[in-house]
Amino acid sequence: MVKQIFTILLPALFCLTLTAFGEEGQRYLISIGRDGKQEATPIKKGEKAEDAIQRIENSKVVTMRPEIPTSKIDTIRYLTDAQIGTSFSFPHQNVAFQWYKPAAGGNVKAFYWRNNDQQGANKKATIRAWYANPRVEALSATKWMGYYKDLTDGDGKIQPFKPASGDTVFYIGLHGADSATYGFDPTGKEAPWAPTGVQFTLTTGAWQGMVLGDWGDPMPFESGQIFGFSLSNDDPPGTPDPTITMTFRAGSPLGAPFHSIKYYESGRNTTSDGGWWLRTDYEWGMYAIVEYTTDRGPVISGGTILGTTLKTTARAVSATITDDNPSGGTFGVANARLFYKISPATAYDSVAMTATANVYAANIPGASAGATVSYYIMATDVNGLRTKNTTFTYKIFAQASQFLFVYNNAQYSLGTADLIYTSSSTAPKFDRWSAPSDGTSELGNLLSLYQNVLVADGSFPSRDVYPALKTWLGTGTAAKKANLFFTSQDYGCFVQAACADTGFAAGTLERDYFGVDTIGPQDVPPATRPFRLVPQADPITNYLVKWAADSGSTLWYFPTFEVAFSGYQDAMKPKAGAVALFKDAAGTKVFGVKNAGSTFNVVYLGFDAGALQFRSDTALAPGSDPKYWWIVDVGSLSTAFFKTVTSVNPISDVVPVAFKLGQNYPNPFNPSTVIEYSVPSQSNVEVAIYNMLGQKVMTLVNEVHNAGQYRVTWSGNDNFGNKVASGVYFYKLRAGSFESVKRMMLLK
Repeated sequence: MVKQIFTILLPALFCLTLTAFGEEGQRYLISIGRDGKQEATPIKKGEKAEDAIQRIENSKVVTMRPEIPTSKIDTIRYLTDAQIGTSFSFPHQNVAFQWYKPAAGGNVKAFYWRNNDQQGANKKATIRAWYANPRVEALSATKWMGYYKDLTDGDGKIQPFKPASGDTVFYIGLHGADSATYGFDPTGKEAPWAPTGVQFTLTTGAWQGMVLGDWGDPMPFESGQIFGFSLSNDDPPGTPDPTITMTFRAGSPLGAPFHSIKYYESGRNTTSDGGWWLRTDYEWGMYAIVEYTTDRGPVISGGTILGTTLKTTARAVSATITDDNPSGGTFGVANARLFYKISPATAYDSVAMTATANVYAANIPGASAGATVSYYIMATDVNGLRTKNTTFTYKIFAQASQFLFVYNNAQYSLGTADLIYTSSSTAPKFDRWSAPSDGTSELGNLLSLYQNVLVADGSFPSRDVYPALKTWLGTGTAAKKANLFFTSQDYGCFVQAACADTGFAAGTLERDYFGVDTIGPQDVPPATRPFRLVPQADPITNYLVKWAADSGSTLWYFPTFEVAFSGYQDAMKPKAGAVALFKDAAGTKVFGVKNAGSTFNVVYLGFDAGALQFRSDTALAPGSDPKYWWIVDVGSLSTAFFKTVTSVNPISDVVPVAFKLGQNYPNPFNPSTVIEYSVPSQSNVEVAIYNMLGQKVMTLVNEVHNAGQYRVTWSGNDNFGNKVASGVYFYKLRAGSFESVKRMMLLK
């Protein structure tokens, strides 16, 4: 007679097992086998039923690796220590939220975050745990999501978390966002771990963390159930607001999905757009430690991340792929495949990856210049569970212009940065390369394709592009000079971390090419207010001098307003022969120089060229100043430089007696032609190219000339860098009341 029954589900055996007693007291395991028939297995004397079940299960399972524990501790993080280090401020009542997606079921064991510094009286923050809204995984752009209303929150404004009572509506932030995609509370439902969270006193410059079991109930999760943690600045309001400065990375290293969401108490861009914002351009320095207790798919780690390349040949991709089963069952990698798509294909192809120990590798086929390639790895374990890593994308670079723009920061997209530093949104005036995302491993080969290069560091240099620049500058010749326009508001601190005065000896990039003996004093104040810069008379800066005189305004450097970072302008001491382009209002400090050699031309600015503005009264807000103009609207310094060095060269010191425009040579021509002209006295000179319809195609020269004979080269480009068609063109010299026009022909 059956005295006791236990029902146990055994996935590996696919059977229903019962414990029964026979007539003579012998115990048996009664089960239903895979064939549907009843099976009885005797239990040994003194053996527990659960031990017998394990014995039988083990006899039927092939162990594929040495014994592992029946749970697995893992860390879910999106940044390595080497990737973080930049600071992001969270003023009073702002909140950082980071979410995680587990690979199996289990429990959250601990949560860690890294502080940079804290300002204010209390230096406190509250950590809360959440089962995040699963819709966060589909978010793909920096958008304003929304907020809750709570006029009793201390500021009388809004709040990030759903109130327990009162107005529980989540108000959607329709600031250019798709409400169906972005209009929801990202935090979801608060975990029962510690209702309303736990408050901590923050430590400057350190990782801090907490073991969840020390503060409340466990936080279990199912496989794929997204959870997250929020960190709120609890300091009371102040002037300025007390701030938590957390460590983060500018730009997610893995792309979508994006995990970092920020709540702005008083607005992000204006005072009226407060609330939750998805930040695809940042990744917080946070991570979670979890304990997995159920089976999960293979773990793919260390996967190759390919950046932009000039190569059109096949590229290798590899990753370490392992498999475990925290539940104690069978485990092991069955296979792995590399999926890839080369534009304009709409479907992925795949190839099997070969394994050496735990390292799996395969090649993406070569593709032509201009192609975009997407790829990912799919691994399957012996239980049929699959894991897909992040989809990565890279481009095969294609040269389309004679000018190259290297953006050495990640604050803006390449298109936006191009607009800021070249005053042109029309491609392909400048080919574009991002040092942070496209990398520097092929920078030397890239630079060798160009004679004219613009480098902008933005708020701070992101990569060490400067050795490659020095090598490239050294390849210039008298017939083909290397022309560099370099703007950096904090290059001095990159060279010397203490931001102290730094001198340079002969043979260095700074002295030989930039034309400076010393960078310093650095970080000349103010950092957050307009700083007066005075352009000096020079063909590159004369248009700024003229604009100031014509408009009755003055030139200022104001990055806080124009490009959204504090200003750390560096002064410099030019070496003998270098020309000062910008000085301070007192005329005692130099902030930009021009240096020319027989094989190169360089402009080095100790400030960010995109943050210049014209103002008539700095006591007024820029929008209220009737004479305010951003440099982007007035004209780019880099354009002025390149027009000068690529077009005009003095021929001799002989002073001509009259204006004269010579016939171009060769004529007909392909690909370039030379135009010579004479200027008898200091004059503003314009040399421009026109087509048969009388439309201006290219302005070669528009600047003040001293008396002399000059030579300008036209390479058949229009003002946007595009090659013009074959045909008849006219070139005109205009200087004061003098005008002269001649005809030429371009043949291809």
